[in-house]
Amino acid sequence: MNLNDNRLIIKTLRSGDQKVFSLVYASYYKPLCLFCSSYVSLEEAEEIVQDLMMYVWEKRESLVEDLSLKSFLFTSVRNRALNSITRSHITRQVYEEYQSQQLKSLPALDSCYSTELFNAYMEALHALPKEQQKVYVMSRYKQLTHKEIADTLEVSVQTVNYRIGKALQFFRIRLKDFCLK
Repeated sequence: MNLNDNRLIIKTLRSGDQKVFSLVYASYYKPLCLFCSSYVSLEEAEEIVQDLMMYVWEKRESLVEDLSLKSFLFTSVRNRALNSITRSHITRQVYEEYQSQQLKSLPALDSCYSTELFNAYMEALHALPKEQQKVYVMSRYKQLTHKEIADTLEVSVQTVNYRIGKALQFFRIRLKDFCLK
């Protein structure tokens, strides 16, 4: 099938033809990753492109036949990369502000204590059951919403809420000696 026949490609995708989707995926994956890697790391670019391709497949029925698939894919990848950069920047700013406030409120904090706390935190993180650990990391480090996590893992939002709640409860128990009373 000719990828230049945009209308036919969209029409066939909308009908659920997996062979055409595979062709589109194979044809655009590397160029999209290369383009996206000009904004973010190659690893993150690959993840963004894979997520976009899954989105296209899941939403294929809503694709408009007049849509330029190539333009849509490249524009979407760029927007997703910029959103990722923004999320990372905001997360870093919040973390730096938090660190600054912590240092102001605890000027005599012993570096040994903070290292001990960090090590205890990492031990607790790695001791979490795998499902809870995965959801916690996606929420706290990748900054995904509970809905995005649920969609990615193909579970309900309630399951995500439950697993994060259990993870936080686990941390409270494991790190109770470090909490201020």
